[in-house]
Amino acid sequence: MDDERYGTTLFRVLDGEPGPSTVDVRRAVADGERHHRRVRLAGVTAAAAAVLAVVATGWAVAGPARQDPAPVLPAATSEQPPPRKAMACVPEQLTTPAGHGPKAVISGADPTGRYLVGRSYPKGGPATVIWVDKQPRLAPMPGEDATFSDVTSTGVAVGDSFSGERTVAYAYEGGKFTRLAGTDTTASAINEARTIAGSVGDRPALWASPTAQPTMLALPGAGWSGIATGIDEDGTVVGQVAPKLGQEVAVVWRPDGRLERLPAPDVRGKPANTFIATSIRDGWVTGWAARDEPGVRYIAGPRWNLRDGTVTSLDGLFSTVNRDGWMLGATTLHAGDQTVELPPPPGFSGRISVHAYTLSDDGRTVAGQVSGDGDVRTQPVPIVWTCG
Repeated sequence: MDDERYGTTLFRVLDGEPGPSTVDVRRAVADGERHHRRVRLAGVTAAAAAVLAVVATGWAVAGPARQDPAPVLPAATSEQPPPRKAMACVPEQLTTPAGHGPKAVISGADPTGRYLVGRSYPKGGPATVIWVDKQPRLAPMPGEDATFSDVTSTGVAVGDSFSGERTVAYAYEGGKFTRLAGTDTTASAINEARTIAGSVGDRPALWASPTAQPTMLALPGAGWSGIATGIDEDGTVVGQVAPKLGQEVAVVWRPDGRLERLPAPDVRGKPANTFIATSIRDGWVTGWAARDEPGVRYIAGPRWNLRDGTVTSLDGLFSTVNRDGWMLGATTLHAGDQTVELPPPPGFSGRISVHAYTLSDDGRTVAGQVSGDGDVRTQPVPIVWTCG
């Protein structure tokens, strides 16, 4: 299976001709993402002198660090509304730019689900694409191995590519790319105010706009590195940090720059050894957590509520969360008290691989990719699921 980048969400599919596989892709990502997306634990040279440093001598814990059990629904009474109708999600295969062939992946979306970003593979190499109302538009990012990570509801997209051995982050707006300031930069997320979260070197960073100089976010102390992976509309940022050669932990940077460590989630009844945050929306945060024991690694998907500091965990891995706290897994949508399967479109058979990555605020639009080994459709093709 060829190398492929998962982006700052950490949940992208593999490049080349992945097809279905017995490999647990998401676990493989959790164990070791591609080198340019790492948190650079070895301590790479940090940002250029032009940035504004925010120094931290430590951190606070965001909330009371307690585990909440799964909510218990009250018994139905005559005064309560009837049970919600069971949801279902209907798949639709997206087209790709003319002459590109069907192979493509989705790597991000705006909160409405109208804009989707990803890439197709003309002649085997990647080409960055934006789908608007399900219609593909080429947006060729400079550099090698380019990919988009996120996009706003007005179509401002961010991502990065390789230039030699370094990454270069870009914003795309109005048909033009703007290179973000800094050296060895990544762009993970953007909010509606066009504030961008990512990294400069081995440091988490923010850009107040595509043309602004980066602001370096606080770290717990000397020898730590990290990356910002998500940003909320109020400017709250999530990501992960780690000491040199140490375990990663999920953190939140408040709008005033204050750094807080997120409570450690439970994995099968015991605290996680390592955990990261990948997505934030309206105070809800999701990511990945693991607990290592001799010869085995247990995986769980945490969901933090920044309003009350609580954290819950579900089995599996989750790529994103929406404003209602719904969580999206590779093959299922966890919509409140319902778990909705994401089926492949007609024509797929054999060992089918479903990888969903984006979820709209209203929960109606999910996007990702599907592949199978029962016919010629062994390559991933982009899919939108309409749920309701």
